[in-house]
Amino acid sequence: MTFKKFWTENDPNKGFYRYFIFEFTLTMKKLFLLFVLLFLPALSQAQVGTGLNVQAYPAGIITDAYLDVDLSSNLTLTTGVGYNFTNRRDWGEHDNEEGGGPGFSFKIEKKGFINENLSLILRSDIWFMDIDWINEEPCPSSSSSCGRGEIIQNPGTTEVTVIQPTIGLGYGLSPRENLLIMPTLSFGYEINMETKGEAVGEGAILLLGFKLGYKQ
Repeated sequence: MTFKKFWTENDPNKGFYRYFIFEFTLTMKKLFLLFVLLFLPALSQAQVGTGLNVQAYPAGIITDAYLDVDLSSNLTLTTGVGYNFTNRRDWGEHDNEEGGGPGFSFKIEKKGFINENLSLILRSDIWFMDIDWINEEPCPSSSSSCGRGEIIQNPGTTEVTVIQPTIGLGYGLSPRENLLIMPTLSFGYEINMETKGEAVGEGAILLLGFKLGYKQ
């Protein structure tokens, strides 16, 4: 995907913004992979955690399995893979939109934010989604396949690559040794980076999440 492709959209400013977010996300993921490769021997001595995340938002649910590495006592890098289920109803560009798709995430967590249990979380996801949509329209007067005044449904499918940057807060609890429970609240934006088919919904997103993890 090139800068020219973004810039030739109807709104050049929006194209530049999308390009910046896309390149920033890919750069952060490349840096994470480079970090893992360069410091793999040291990581074998670092504290590593695994677990599951579930995030609910008004139009769907995101689930992912993650692996995190503590860089210090208050800084953690996390990567994960998961699935985004969505049912946007008529909140998108059509009368009904629903679907989902797999993706992966990258996250930086700053622990001890304001108090020892609170964390500041910067996260960026990439989702590869198939959205099935329906438009409801009145029967054309010239049509012989439906009656006058009848509502017909015109379905379709759109393939879309979504970038989802978010910022949030988490409150970590450890009811027992090596076990982590963390409710989270995040705010961000869904940005449709590449679309095959008709345009579908995008925009601001609020997520309420729950993290369950195990630390070695």
